[in-house]
Amino acid sequence: MYDPKKGKYTEEENTYIIEAINKGSAAGKRDRDLLKQISLDLNRGYAGIMSHVRKLRAENPHRFIQNDGDLTTFRLNSWEEEEEDLVIATVNRFLKEGKSLSTAITELESKLSRTQGAIYQRIYTLRRKNPEKFSFVPEQRPRKRRQLQDWQLNRATLQKAHPSFEESLILKTFEDRYGRSTPATKDQLVRLMRQYGCTRVSIALLTLEEDKNFPNIVADFLSSRLQHRHFL
Repeated sequence: MYDPKKGKYTEEENTYIIEAINKGSAAGKRDRDLLKQISLDLNRGYAGIMSHVRKLRAENPHRFIQNDGDLTTFRLNSWEEEEEDLVIATVNRFLKEGKSLSTAITELESKLSRTQGAIYQRIYTLRRKNPEKFSFVPEQRPRKRRQLQDWQLNRATLQKAHPSFEESLILKTFEDRYGRSTPATKDQLVRLMRQYGCTRVSIALLTLEEDKNFPNIVADFLSSRLQHRHFL
């Protein structure tokens, strides 16, 4: 079983991380790929490595190679005001044109050289801090999660409820990624959005393939499909 190492990073680990990132950056490798390899080499969690690298960059910027505008790698540094303005303008423009939020994220990913998950998280933060700057803001959800009774999650009730504008965008994003949904799947997605909020479901959807349990779920599904269907 995979049991990543925890606790404070040693100076040897810090030196290894910095040298590995500098060497990989000079070779044109993406930060995401570098962090995954470092995670394996040091037996540390990927999220922990990513957070620690941000800290190292902030505390020791002189020890890292600067890419001088090279956008082939994903950035891990703090957000500039110009970047946030571009995020807000792009999201407003795409939603005004009736396009999905995920399409705006894809364009921002190439322009800002940041991961989709990081961009989604920044949109969530900016919406909370400056909702007046966004043309389309999802309804605020109560902080305390309300416990729903079984009868309140009845499928027939959900089928009668017409999805909101943002719920429809997320349903379309799901179908773009995983194919046409059944009515039962759409009902389940709507229920999740109304329980956890559209923003959280969007972030989870866009970062689903980054979850280390995702390959196991796909492998189990493939095994079940092969066992119950004949393809020859």
